[in-house]
Amino acid sequence: MNKLLIPILLACCSYQSQAQFNDYNIIDINNINEAILVHGDMGWLPASGAANTQFPAGSGKNINFTNAIWLSGYDAGNNLHIAAQTYRQNGNDYWPGILDSSGTITNINSHKWSKIWKVNKSTIDSFMLTSVHTASTTPTSILTWPGKGNVNAIGFGTIPLTVTTDMAPFVDLNANGIYEPLLGEYPAIKGDQALWQVFNDNGPSHNESLGRPLKVEIHLMTYGYHRGTLIDNVIYYEYTIINKSTNNYHNFRMGFWDDMDLGYYNDDYIGFDSSRRMGIAYNGNNDDGSAAGHPVNSYGTHIPIVGVTAVGLPGDVVGNPVPLGAFDYYRNDSSNLGNPQIDTQYNNLMRGYDRLHEHFTFDYAGPGTPTSGIGTGPITNYVFTGNPATPGSWSECGAVNPPGDRRFLMTTGDFNLNAGATQKIVLALVTTNPDTLGGCPNTDFTKLEIVADTAWHYYQNSVSGIANEVKAATLKVYPNPAHNQVNIEYPGTLTGNETISMYNAIGQLMNISFATIRQKTTADISGLPNGVYVVLFQNEINTESKLFIKD
Repeated sequence: MNKLLIPILLACCSYQSQAQFNDYNIIDINNINEAILVHGDMGWLPASGAANTQFPAGSGKNINFTNAIWLSGYDAGNNLHIAAQTYRQNGNDYWPGILDSSGTITNINSHKWSKIWKVNKSTIDSFMLTSVHTASTTPTSILTWPGKGNVNAIGFGTIPLTVTTDMAPFVDLNANGIYEPLLGEYPAIKGDQALWQVFNDNGPSHNESLGRPLKVEIHLMTYGYHRGTLIDNVIYYEYTIINKSTNNYHNFRMGFWDDMDLGYYNDDYIGFDSSRRMGIAYNGNNDDGSAAGHPVNSYGTHIPIVGVTAVGLPGDVVGNPVPLGAFDYYRNDSSNLGNPQIDTQYNNLMRGYDRLHEHFTFDYAGPGTPTSGIGTGPITNYVFTGNPATPGSWSECGAVNPPGDRRFLMTTGDFNLNAGATQKIVLALVTTNPDTLGGCPNTDFTKLEIVADTAWHYYQNSVSGIANEVKAATLKVYPNPAHNQVNIEYPGTLTGNETISMYNAIGQLMNISFATIRQKTTADISGLPNGVYVVLFQNEINTESKLFIKD
């Protein structure tokens, strides 16, 4: 059953008048296949109203319905500016494309940029191993990448793009600031597959939150890894927010809103892990969808647990991440804990209040007593902070709340975003494998915490990414020329997941032996013909290659 079918049909005329864009792409490199949309939302298909965050990939079951970033701040006159996106039933606060010098964009230009570019690391690796690049031999994902100055950049359909400012990141081999793939330059991505897009909050309309636009431009890179480990249960969202207005915003917050339907949508609980800055959704019973006759998208008795963890926030210092500003929720109804309708109500939820400005409280009275987070008790910025496996901790499972359809919101604390300034927030969607212990009363967050810790580890050890592989120049291959053996050294951080391979000048993998002691590897090349070879070093932190001559 599609829970939004009737509202979407009722909103059809509004959709047409806004001329919204339903274009999307799929991140599908690992165990999660998720739809990423040009209006900045993700996880669903607006044209059909269907969820599209499949896990396991290809199963037809979904761990999420839709999510989006929310932004809120005050100008010098203390006027509220806000941008939020939900189901597009009321409209759109976000639109694809870049803002001009006045902080605006036309519908025509928004249409040109209504595209999500996608590239695989394997494509980049193969491209790096070739020495001659032409328009016909360069992969389309590399050739049309919207890097600054790329004369081959393509937007929606076959529309050419003129890219005059810094857009999609790339490796700039000649340091001239222009993306030139026919000179061997290529997209600078993280992960084994990345999707890149740009959107803003000052497009043709701003009528989801009904608030003043912030005039911000947002660059989003969605990426994932495929390594045959727990990292295959992770998708990253890296948002770069640029203030294109003339306002200096104070008490600015970034939030991540999520309607995280886990299989069947109406039997879920939520929770929060403050140490990992992670919002969590889990099933309210041990048989997902049983109350509705097990719809085709329900997990039944083998249920995953899913979360979103904030791995990078403004103010973070290595080893000392800042706390979230708030974690709260609302329901799909018209109560105080119901759906927000206007800008102040969206803003209230961004700051630890329900939509009518009643602060959330620690109202937990013990096991078996329903709790909502509103009412008696001390004020709190986070709700449902306990692990259900810990007796007496504050969880919906322990309180035996009626399961239902939840939306949660996790936000940063307050900071300033001045005119022209840029800030970044990086989140990770994480999930456990389906398990008979995934639902209440057997839920234990421990397995999800392990996946979240894996996501944190990969993020913290990959901040340089592919973008620095040429500039860093840390890989050493010597002697050069070499005769019987060649030495390979990588002085950077080793993770235990390193691979070293060697290719000839036409890209064929060489079957040779390697011997490694600490950070030095020796390759036996005595049996190779004389010629030019490439050494390729890879781990989750970096990818580097070096040429050498065998004589």
